[in-house]
Amino acid sequence: MSRIRTYMKILVKFLLLMIILFPSVVQAQAPAIPDLILVTVDHSDNGVLIQWNPSADSDIQFYHLYKLIDPVDMTFQKIFSFGPYTIEYKHMTSGLTNLAYAVTAEDSTSNESLLGDNVHRAVATTVEFDLCTEANIVQWTSYEGWEGDISGYRVFGGISGSPLQELTFVPASTNSYSHTGVAANTDYIYYIETVNISGITSNSPLDTVSVLYPVAPSYLTIDHVSVLDEASVEIQYSADITGEVNSFRLLRRSNPGTPFTEVDMRLNVMESTQVVQDQFLTSTYTYQYLVESVFQPEGCGTSLVISQSNQGNSILLVNELNDQIVTLNWTPYESYEPGLAGYIIQRNDGSGEFADVQTIGPQFTQWQESIQSMVNGFQAGELQYRVIALSNPHNGGTEEQSISNITTVVIETHMQVPSAFTPNSNDINSEFKPLMDFAPRDYLMIVVDRGGRKMFETSDPGEGWDGRFQGGSFVDEAVYVYYIQYTDYTGLFNTYTGNVTVLYP
Repeated sequence: MSRIRTYMKILVKFLLLMIILFPSVVQAQAPAIPDLILVTVDHSDNGVLIQWNPSADSDIQFYHLYKLIDPVDMTFQKIFSFGPYTIEYKHMTSGLTNLAYAVTAEDSTSNESLLGDNVHRAVATTVEFDLCTEANIVQWTSYEGWEGDISGYRVFGGISGSPLQELTFVPASTNSYSHTGVAANTDYIYYIETVNISGITSNSPLDTVSVLYPVAPSYLTIDHVSVLDEASVEIQYSADITGEVNSFRLLRRSNPGTPFTEVDMRLNVMESTQVVQDQFLTSTYTYQYLVESVFQPEGCGTSLVISQSNQGNSILLVNELNDQIVTLNWTPYESYEPGLAGYIIQRNDGSGEFADVQTIGPQFTQWQESIQSMVNGFQAGELQYRVIALSNPHNGGTEEQSISNITTVVIETHMQVPSAFTPNSNDINSEFKPLMDFAPRDYLMIVVDRGGRKMFETSDPGEGWDGRFQGGSFVDEAVYVYYIQYTDYTGLFNTYTGNVTVLYP
């Protein structure tokens, strides 16, 4: 039972005792007390509507409306009086707090009924944004005057300026609700509708709360994602760390639409540019990356995500070789903050250095070239390619670069062996050397005479026999035996054995 009703019952008992002990002071019986129906707030004008049933007595001259003015001392003040035919009133008050009201009846002999149990108090709400749970917590007092007759409470709420929606219905024993999924830096409005088992309802006043988060960094950008080697990538990001949010979390995922997982967490960083290395097989997988700015509220067990960066991804490059045509395919880079300018195709032909081959537009993710023009007998049967994604210029002309993995094209070696040559002739036949398109990975050539003496040996496919005996004097004109074995870059092992004739002009 409410505190108000308890005090009223004590007062009634006291007055009854006074009547019994001092009946002479009571000139007539007080009229029957009017039965209050409800106290509710009309949200259209914020007036408090009080409704009551007429007194059971017929000799009623006035109804008096009282309002609780001191909830500590339980002091009521008469605020209005009405004629006998008024049974409702809308109280336009500037303060929608302590909405406890009572109505008494006064008869023609000026006897006034006691307040008694005739007190109703509308629900009072409090709303606050809980940063730990990222939810608006709505709490309310129970409606007083319908004890035992409340079926439950409806919670209404929504963004300020938009129609309020019913969020939930809870039983009468519940006095709080957590509204999750609220938008940052947005005002919300709530009210509680108390539902009586008879079907009548009472509204609480509207209550407003602002969903305020710490101010996000003015910028948070993934600058690039570049492959370092076969097992690692480098992710560089930049952030504004001048505000209260200066902790950051790096996330990755393998496929769009799948959840991100944490790779790295950095708290209270002191440098605006951060570099992180991630480990995986870069020639097999590609990952998307995202950076979140996070804030740890005091007393919270988890950190809150305040803002997110653009996404960046490692570029996975693969190749195909068909009919002397190399085809490169790669995953597009997504996405630079200033936009993608295009791609640079680079090739390493065995010199140890990558050189630019062509620059193409951002819409392309495939490129082809013929390797026929590279056939010279010296070019190794292994070509390496990589792709560099270029950003549009920003920050005074800076261009970011994101480098793919290195993909290797391996080429089968084809060989023809001449049957004769003319040493010391200063023409194209002055040395004995196999003709090949692409040099193999491993190579050995030995030339011997008919007696088995070794004339020449080399492991360099670009080196030929000039017709000298172990680099000394020229051998005699005769037929010699050669033995060649090699393993090309595709892994194919081959051997050649035959005769070569030394001829002199």
